[in-house]
Amino acid sequence: MYLNISRGVVGSSFVEKLDLPNLVLNQRQSSAPGMLSYMERAMLSAVAGKLYRGVGVIIDGGSFFGSSLVASASGLQSNPSFADMDFSNFPDGKPLHGYELGYLPPPASEKVDRNRVFNGTPYTLGESFVPILEENVAPYKGLISLHIGDLNEEKWDGTPIEIAFVDVCKSIRLNAHVSKQFYPSMIGGNSVLINQDFFFDRLPWIKVTMGYLKDYYRWEGQVFTSSIYTSIKDLPQDVADYDPFTQGSYEECMTYHDATGFPGIDRKYEFFLELSRGYLMALKGRKTDALDYLRAVADGYQDLMADEHTDRGNQFRMDRAVRQITNGNLFKVS
Repeated sequence: MYLNISRGVVGSSFVEKLDLPNLVLNQRQSSAPGMLSYMERAMLSAVAGKLYRGVGVIIDGGSFFGSSLVASASGLQSNPSFADMDFSNFPDGKPLHGYELGYLPPPASEKVDRNRVFNGTPYTLGESFVPILEENVAPYKGLISLHIGDLNEEKWDGTPIEIAFVDVCKSIRLNAHVSKQFYPSMIGGNSVLINQDFFFDRLPWIKVTMGYLKDYYRWEGQVFTSSIYTSIKDLPQDVADYDPFTQGSYEECMTYHDATGFPGIDRKYEFFLELSRGYLMALKGRKTDALDYLRAVADGYQDLMADEHTDRGNQFRMDRAVRQITNGNLFKVS
């Protein structure tokens, strides 16, 4: 049974017992700069604080300014068993491993201002923000090992993984690499996988991959754009080595994309998944079918199109999908 726990939070009893609506974050958890919603930070804190057993590491893929690492680390410190946990057998002797490229690409045009302010924190596109990340996680440096650079070049050593928070699969290549490197090390029947970019109108390769792995991961719920899974059984390396998005046929990818039902999610997120499906069609070479499909989606979700004056609202997302598919400019997917 899946419950609508609060706005943007739907889940099974697994998510319900995290008690997210009643979890009050401390000042450091809630104020650390980052793109995560309050509820997603609460989720990471609760998973580390209530469920983590210390038998595997916690992976944080795509740490940005460190809000996810702060949430997990502070949650871990509140874990009743924290004082008795032994991390000496983990890489670097630390339970948390954060992966971050360390900079955001500069704009293509020199006329575009490279200076940005995010949640009150200034940074410059094209320049390293690693000092910002290091400063934000400094209170937890005894628990966190930072891996700075291209994650595509990183290799995991096979140490068991108990929790994986994945917010880095922005490209097809990264998505396949994360699956190959990390998922086979997750503890069958005793690990948690969170895909932060799942309930989003783009990045269809994430949905295809998780549909392909439906016999290994059980969907437990949604916290805004994050999709929560628990492992069912160990994932063999050869299964993880296969990339369903690039190696699967059009028909197989469509089946994988739709393989899992998401009962209880808001209509807005259903709409996002439909847009993702349209992008998938186009990326697999069915441009005409994709545009026809999006026209049907627009008709079926006409009630959500009334926000045409809202910045980056539903109408914006629909228009963007149609424009990009029409022009063949389907965002960077390599």
